[in-house]
Amino acid sequence: MPTTPEAEEVRSEPLAAVVLAAGMSSRYGGANKLLLPFLDGPVVRKVVQTVLDAGIGHIAVVTGHDRERIEAALASMSLTFVHNPHYREGEMLSSVKAGLAHLQGSAAEAAFIVPGDQPLLPVSIFRRMRQALEQRCADIVAPKFGAVRGHPVLIARRWWPAVLALPDGARMRMLLRANPQAVAHLLVNTDAILLDVDTPEAYRLALERAGQRSLGTGS
Repeated sequence: MPTTPEAEEVRSEPLAAVVLAAGMSSRYGGANKLLLPFLDGPVVRKVVQTVLDAGIGHIAVVTGHDRERIEAALASMSLTFVHNPHYREGEMLSSVKAGLAHLQGSAAEAAFIVPGDQPLLPVSIFRRMRQALEQRCADIVAPKFGAVRGHPVLIARRWWPAVLALPDGARMRMLLRANPQAVAHLLVNTDAILLDVDTPEAYRLALERAGQRSLGTGS
């Protein structure tokens, strides 16, 4: 697909996002949680739309399981798809690495790591985290509700090599714990940063929070 001048302008934005959409939804029980209906579209589309509404110019959606259906669900949106060939291993870090490796070829100065199964994330969280990074509070910004850290996480470009160097099987939280001086925790007043739709019960709760009646478990 040819690149338009508008697309070039979007991709010059200093912030990017890696949306994680490669998982096999093993805890959901057969359905792909990212494709469950939520408001005007599937869960993953709601997440990506929130990121777009927050003014993030370059969005890399990392796919794996149900690659074709995920791409179809996000058709017409301004983003890039990155395939994670290791998605069957079930490690989120492999998708984070795939996304950041792709973004190394961009002009982005920092990237949000955004799980594709958190449709209740508000735009305001992204804006506040962006402001914290711009004010040079830290190189890594993570939201907290009470004492619990959630998502998304915003990582300055200078820390991407450290993420890419993490060993297989590691979790990104290891990097944050090992470098507390680089991390700013942003206290928020919503537990949406902790809520995903990993299970049918969690999905029903998310629908209730959004003021939507249950639409079933999807497929």
